[in-house]
Amino acid sequence: MSIPKTYSPTESENKWYKHWLEKGYFNSTPDEREAYTIVIPPPNVTGVLHMGHMLNNTLQDVMIRRARMQGFNACWVPGTDHASIATEAKVVQKLASEGIEKNNLTRKEFLSHAFEWKDKHGGIILEQLKKLGASCDWDRTKFTMDDDMSESVIKVFVDLYNKGLMYRGVRMVNWDPSAQTALSDEEVIHKEVNSKLYHIAYSIEGSDEKLTIATTRPETILGDSAICVNPNDERYTNLKGKKAIVPLVNRVIPIIFDEYVDMEFGTGALKITPAHDINDYQLGDKHGLETIDILKDDGTLSKNAQLYIGKDRFEVRKEIAVDLKKEGFLVKTEEYQNKVGFSERTDAVIEPKLSMQWFCKMEKFSKPALDHVMNDDIQFHPAKFKNTYRYWMENIKDWCVSRQLWWGQQI
Repeated sequence: MSIPKTYSPTESENKWYKHWLEKGYFNSTPDEREAYTIVIPPPNVTGVLHMGHMLNNTLQDVMIRRARMQGFNACWVPGTDHASIATEAKVVQKLASEGIEKNNLTRKEFLSHAFEWKDKHGGIILEQLKKLGASCDWDRTKFTMDDDMSESVIKVFVDLYNKGLMYRGVRMVNWDPSAQTALSDEEVIHKEVNSKLYHIAYSIEGSDEKLTIATTRPETILGDSAICVNPNDERYTNLKGKKAIVPLVNRVIPIIFDEYVDMEFGTGALKITPAHDINDYQLGDKHGLETIDILKDDGTLSKNAQLYIGKDRFEVRKEIAVDLKKEGFLVKTEEYQNKVGFSERTDAVIEPKLSMQWFCKMEKFSKPALDHVMNDDIQFHPAKFKNTYRYWMENIKDWCVSRQLWWGQQI
């Protein structure tokens, strides 16, 4: 008998994993033993393993194998998530390459294409988990769009609604113009980018005075409802009760005073666009300002903008800078580094947008989750993350759960 010079883990692992499966060592049938069950946090059906998956699933495997050895009826339930935005984006991209527009299909036709794509490309991640030696009961594998899973999702949604924890309303959301859907805060990735800071002069109504503001999004001046300055800023005390004129569209807007404004940033004067910035929306609500939504769902300008109608927001950004300069409103442009939100799935730049969506009230869930950590029923390692967690739970916002997609459970 010859012994190989080097150990081949692939050969050995494949042999023994196959043996475990054939013997049904991972299968679980209810009996008199105490149950010990773990439901896998379902990875995206179209995804592949990364280090986070491997760490998480290794810990689950350790716990489930330990429970088996302790005599529990251990059951580790595997499955995959339908990954609504990521999957739909890829299916739309595939259809476009074939000359098919999603808008020309019925939902039933689109889902047929989506399931076909999922069956062809999905499931890779489960095979990778098997390569890790994960001791799941594979006969119980679920998919989040299975009929029974979808029924459960709808049941929970209705239960939460009946308890007053789910509501529908118009609120500022993260809007993905590429996928044309709302996103939760967790689906937005903030990146450091090189931008330009545009200094724009607004005329003061009835005088030769000018008031300069600084913005990285000059296209949004078309939706301005006010200019805001800090009441403690002595540079602008003479503007009390006066009004400004929005460049190019000549809309007359009030000059308001609020301590929210940072006197040190830019010129100390802030343009207020309630429809396109969460902080501006809150100021607008506080001061009773008009809300002018200048963007359509696809990121092009709507008729409310008055100018550049139908053009893409980034194309307009370039054009309006040229036009502002030509008309004498652009004071200067400077390089500026700032953080911008991007869609985790499509990498499109996110637009804050007022939209009718469904939200889940989070306070009822966050309070007990925080209390158990603060009472040390649950402990963090390293302990420093306790404060991070506390900050998250104390500042949590209601969760936007609705998406404008066809792939997924329908409300």
